[in-house]
Amino acid sequence: MRTSRTLAVWIAVLPLAARGAGLDEAFAAMDKTAQQFKSVTADINRDVYTAVIDDHEKDVGVMKARREKSRDTRMLIEFTSPVQKFLAIDGTEASVYTPKMKLNQVYDVKRGLVDQFLLLGFGASSAEVKAHYDVTFIATEKVGAAATWHLQLVPKSPEVLKNLKKAELWIGQSGGLPVQEKLFTSTTGDFELVNYSNVKLNPALSDKDVKLNLPKGVTTEHPKL
Repeated sequence: MRTSRTLAVWIAVLPLAARGAGLDEAFAAMDKTAQQFKSVTADINRDVYTAVIDDHEKDVGVMKARREKSRDTRMLIEFTSPVQKFLAIDGTEASVYTPKMKLNQVYDVKRGLVDQFLLLGFGASSAEVKAHYDVTFIATEKVGAAATWHLQLVPKSPEVLKNLKKAELWIGQSGGLPVQEKLFTSTTGDFELVNYSNVKLNPALSDKDVKLNLPKGVTTEHPKL
């Protein structure tokens, strides 16, 4: 009887041990990448889902990001389909530029919030992630052909929780970089699913490559978040 009870305890504990090992492996891979991270480029497929109207808004594009010596990260995403638009993050500003409308909308955001959202992406160490999120290991999974560690992150900051209820990350086992992320932006089922492909670590990127270049005749607005 005692042996069977011990065996039952072992069986119950094994999945927890495996989860702990998986999280440690994911953090080790992320730390290795964070130590050498300077820049990244990737192709993006994004699906923004609004539950109340059961609507999927999908777009594709290219992301470029570069970490400065000050540890600030500059990012420029060009969405090419179905409508061309640009998203730029620089310091405490986030800009959304739509060429067809000749409109650039600039949002003021707190540096801490920008940093935490960027932590979901690229170049974050495990210490940085754990400082801002409660992290849970879900499983080892395949995303396409890539073997990944699937993690769940819940923000610790009440300010971040207003806009991000939780996030799921699929960290590639071969490179320690996100292959996919899912951001849950409400309690009603809204989410943003982003898939990254053709990811290149530390390509040569200049300031110009990650800076929004506006032509003449563009109207700039400053709406409130």
